[in-house]
Amino acid sequence: MTKVFNIIVKVIVNFFVVLVTILIFFSVYNLISLKVLKKDYSSIIGFSMFEVVTGSMEPTLNVGDLIIVKSSDKYEKNDIITYMSDGDFITHRIIKVDNNYIYTKGDANNSDDNKILYSAVIGKLVYVIDNGGVWRNILITPKVFIAVIVMLILFSFCFSYIPKDKRKSKLKEIDNNFTSVNYCPIKKEER
Repeated sequence: MTKVFNIIVKVIVNFFVVLVTILIFFSVYNLISLKVLKKDYSSIIGFSMFEVVTGSMEPTLNVGDLIIVKSSDKYEKNDIITYMSDGDFITHRIIKVDNNYIYTKGDANNSDDNKILYSAVIGKLVYVIDNGGVWRNILITPKVFIAVIVMLILFSFCFSYIPKDKRKSKLKEIDNNFTSVNYCPIKKEER
């Protein structure tokens, strides 16, 4: 029973270690894109992530949701897109597409937005993570982030510990397996 439990815990801990490693990688990539390369937003193979900060798209998108948008060549009526306008990122629904211009409106807004150029569009909505922004903000708090990393390391040590008596029996087993094999060391030639 304890072996199965230990294996399950090791799998869970390893999963979280991989997940934290991936998050660290994406955070460093994001930091380099925004701070070093001075980009307005970061994009990985055409996908970008934004946090909803206003209620203009409620009830479809709520404040605190994380959205993932993908760049596209074609946008149609009723697509939800993210575009840049006057240095702000806006996520609204397309109400009309006309040649080089797109007309949008927030689901909760009474008036239409100004027309925007196709080139201002970053991408269209492909996935919503409900309250993802709240969780992201909690997890990127330095104290919480460090606590999670330390906890994962400690869990890993706890469940990888082998008591001294079992360690000796494992070493004996390895030694027995090694001596049961026909072992013939290569002798140095005498001169």
